[in-house]
Amino acid sequence: MAVLNPNKYMELLPGEVKTALTKVIHVLEESFMGFWIPDKLRDATYHYIRNRGKLIRPTLVLLMAYALGNGNGLEKAILPAASVELIHTASLLQDDIMDQQRIRRGMETPYSIYGSHTAMLASDLIIAKAVEFAIRSGDNDIVFELLNSSVKLAIGQSLESELSCKYDTTIDDYLRLIYYKTASLIESSMIVGAYSVNVKDTEIVSRIRDVGRFVGTAFQVRDDIIDYLNMDSKNPGTNYNEINIVRIMSRYDGNVNDAISKARGLLNEMLDKAIGTLRETMSNEVLVKYISLLRI
Repeated sequence: MAVLNPNKYMELLPGEVKTALTKVIHVLEESFMGFWIPDKLRDATYHYIRNRGKLIRPTLVLLMAYALGNGNGLEKAILPAASVELIHTASLLQDDIMDQQRIRRGMETPYSIYGSHTAMLASDLIIAKAVEFAIRSGDNDIVFELLNSSVKLAIGQSLESELSCKYDTTIDDYLRLIYYKTASLIESSMIVGAYSVNVKDTEIVSRIRDVGRFVGTAFQVRDDIIDYLNMDSKNPGTNYNEINIVRIMSRYDGNVNDAISKARGLLNEMLDKAIGTLRETMSNEVLVKYISLLRI
């Protein structure tokens, strides 16, 4: 098992998607130009925009639009992709506050540097801008999809706090949590990618929603395994207050190796379901190749 270099994700992207992703990054970096914002608040707001991760969620928006639009219509996906990334960024700021997280992506968090009040206000600014970008997409279906996803993320944050106080968290509890906290936004990323190229057939949208849920579940299970084994040098390993599938599966018999094997099995089962559903929905394999990188 290994933590993938972000370059591996980029290597699989068609040239048109890479170009569109560059435009998304530019939109993000220009998000708050023209506003006077106090220095500390501006720095906290831009922290994760400038120190970005793999940009998986906006990339999924663009890849879905590319696959369903036969390479056309990517311009219409740029604002929705930026909105998705801003929603994710706001959730990181809130997660840092709630978990008192001091290190993320190998550096101090805005919570650690500027305090919880500034980090909270930065998340408010980012959410407001995410809503603006969704509205500017000109498609109410995109707006409502992303608003609903934001509601689910808040529910997920609350549920995580409740479950962290329980000793007897079940796998069902865990799956409900990761749907709200992680998979729901990945699901919405794929949906708004489809909406961006005017794909709104009920059956196709339902399949895409399934794909997003499967991929989102696999994504979080993968992160849990990596965190539990402390495989990512840029991020601290899981602590005993965090909800982690390996800890849940090994709670009663203490067999960590068996729990990791079962978690990997679930991860790969979710990816198999996602790939199967994608192939029923579209002939383009670009998304299949991209999400296959999640296998460990």
